[in-house]
Amino acid sequence: MRTLHLLLAVFCSLGCLDTLQADFDATELQSSIQQTINSVQPAVVAIRGSRSAFSGVIVSSDGHVLSAGHAVKPGSRYQVILPDGRRFRARGKGSNAEADCALVQITEKVTDLPFVQIGESSNLVPNQPCLGISFPGGQGTREQPAVRFGRIVRRARPGGMVQSTALMEPGDSGGALFDLNGRVIGIHSRIGTSMTQNFEVPIDTYKKFWTELNAERTFSSSSRLILGIEARQREDASGITVERIVEDSVAEKSGLQVNDIITLINGDSTGSLTALRAALAKAAKSRLDKFPIKVERGEETVSLEADFTNQLPPPDVELPKYKEKTFPAPEGIKQLANLPKQFSTLENKLDDTCVLITSNFGTEQDATSVDIAGTLIENSDLIVSKNSMVGLTPAGKFDGKYIDLEIVRRNTENDLVLLRAPTQHTNGISLALSDETLMPAGVFIIAPDATGPGQVSIISAKSFRSQKQMSRGFLGVVPSTFGEREGAVLNEVRLDGAAKKAGLKVGDIVTQMNDTPIKTDTDMRAFLTKLDPKVTIIAKVLREGEEIEKAITLGAFPSMSNHAANRMDKSGRRDGFSTVILHDANLKPEKCGGPVFDLSGNFIGMNIARNSRVRSYALPGLVIKKFIDAQKN
Repeated sequence: MRTLHLLLAVFCSLGCLDTLQADFDATELQSSIQQTINSVQPAVVAIRGSRSAFSGVIVSSDGHVLSAGHAVKPGSRYQVILPDGRRFRARGKGSNAEADCALVQITEKVTDLPFVQIGESSNLVPNQPCLGISFPGGQGTREQPAVRFGRIVRRARPGGMVQSTALMEPGDSGGALFDLNGRVIGIHSRIGTSMTQNFEVPIDTYKKFWTELNAERTFSSSSRLILGIEARQREDASGITVERIVEDSVAEKSGLQVNDIITLINGDSTGSLTALRAALAKAAKSRLDKFPIKVERGEETVSLEADFTNQLPPPDVELPKYKEKTFPAPEGIKQLANLPKQFSTLENKLDDTCVLITSNFGTEQDATSVDIAGTLIENSDLIVSKNSMVGLTPAGKFDGKYIDLEIVRRNTENDLVLLRAPTQHTNGISLALSDETLMPAGVFIIAPDATGPGQVSIISAKSFRSQKQMSRGFLGVVPSTFGEREGAVLNEVRLDGAAKKAGLKVGDIVTQMNDTPIKTDTDMRAFLTKLDPKVTIIAKVLREGEEIEKAITLGAFPSMSNHAANRMDKSGRRDGFSTVILHDANLKPEKCGGPVFDLSGNFIGMNIARNSRVRSYALPGLVIKKFIDAQKN
């Protein structure tokens, strides 16, 4: 009954939920997720500025769009892009950097804007299911929002953030976190290094500052008036001596000077710092925008006027009103007493569809062993896996023993490799696939693992073509054309590059790579662009007049940022596929190559890449079938 253990582990550890209720039904949960997505997704928007791109969610028919404070600049012009393709002009309204909340207002008159309801964050409970929806701005999802499923880890402490397992990455800022009733309960803010550290601005923060958010200015979480000085209390308690004046502050604009002694604010004595704060608080409570300040300046007594107009709260603005509706109290998913019946049909199937494959990369003298998953094809001797992770002399682990596999065919377009075992296996995936329609967001997919617990995730967006961006092989050199002589001279050899590891040096002249002559640095770049990481090439090099050959195994492009989202393992070949299913599994690169199934046990594809913190890719089943059928024919 290892499959039962697998499925339990899937839901309890690596999938979306830690624990499940005794009466939990995955099909019902999937249906609820899809209904929520269909209800709220039309109101989740992409927001584009002159130099920024982030997300938001429309919460009123008047075009109020909630977003993140660090992304929105009051008064700036934006374009709001809806999932249906419509685009509207908008303007940044209130923004609070401390609480990281902001509002964008659609400025065009629109009569049919989709919008969602503002919920509550104060009553969230641990393990409560939730959905994150945003426009990460990544490849293939630019025109559609991506969905991630998770659970509440911790509700917000006063002034703090909601924490969930619904994954986020850069570009998601301002996206929405929903409960399964379709209400906004948080807005995407930031992430930590752990996959469970996804932090949301509580929706109650937006409700608290709704009036301030509707005014076009930055504002503080505090209601105090800020004069903009550094000062000290005089020993005789006769006033406050100004020691520094903040640039562009109320104090500077009112004419206060360093060494002035403030004695009265709006008629109230300021003999101490405490008295000064009390006088400002009293004025704020009275909503006074201008009031007198009396100071001693040398031998003179000077009266000044302080203007706090920009610091006073604007007139009250009511929250959006929605049709009355009763919602059930939120529940955490507590424990799993027995598995749903629909999993019983998978007990003897999932474990038997995948196999562990090991192979070597590099030269015989300096070989590195790499493990990857493989997908068995039923009633055959064939296995399909991820090409760039299968090197020389592959072997599959069957019944605890490694058996040599034959490489039948490689396909670089979709990074597939077809292998042949010495004998046939009856277990594996069925290729009797009908013409599949695009699977919608919110569908659960199950990925078994030949070496341990598998994973459950949901499809995040409709299938799309993945453009090749970061999956080129990395040599780690800066070449230039070598004057009149043919070849590419190496002006720089990076310490973290494949060239350095292979022994190339600054000043070396590369004249050939494999069978391709290298006459210029452009030739070198064009040749390398076509290659994937882990590919070994033979380079002919001139060094001090002597021709030598170097075997170079290309690496993966290093991260260009130290952001927390980039401090994780990704697949070397992680884009450039004809069609991919995007899902939100925390997929390790070495687990690619294994099959994925829906809740009914139908084979729907094969995991092919971990693209980013939130994006895992699977090739659709028909892509796998076409690849294998080409060999049979």
